[in-house]
Amino acid sequence: MARSKSDIANSAIRIFLQDVGKYYDEARGLEPFVPKVGQVDELLDYFRNECCYCGTQISRQTISLDHLIPMNKSTLGLHAWGNVVPCCQSCNNEKQQKGWSEFLEMKAESDTSFSRRKRIEEFVASKKYDPNLNLHEYADNLYEDVGAVAMTLIHLRYKQAEEGIKQLLGPTK
Repeated sequence: MARSKSDIANSAIRIFLQDVGKYYDEARGLEPFVPKVGQVDELLDYFRNECCYCGTQISRQTISLDHLIPMNKSTLGLHAWGNVVPCCQSCNNEKQQKGWSEFLEMKAESDTSFSRRKRIEEFVASKKYDPNLNLHEYADNLYEDVGAVAMTLIHLRYKQAEEGIKQLLGPTK
């Protein structure tokens, strides 16, 4: 399937956010979030084997991991402890790029909304995750650089293919 310049650059941003997340975990004295079985169990225990948004019971077999702050060019959430929470597949599919707080208000029953919000905020604080890390300059530069390099390589290979075809077909009139 053909990929556009933005697709390639967006993939680079996700890799960047994973790598920065690993470093950020290590800098905070945490084992990088992979997730390993023990890390998944820690999430499940902390959130009482419930989807952090709607409260549905989940297990290792049914867990879906959500980034509170999405891993994309605009929000720049890291793949790191404090930004990854357990949820059910339905909530993960439905949340998409919405902010977690807004989504929680949509999903949680009114009598559990406050306690769920508090649990998420306590989890983020317990991992010392700063949701306001300012990585925009680095990410914006990476996005532009990767797109430009990718297009340069594509044009280079296009020219090589063009020459190869010319040689194969021989002189044209």
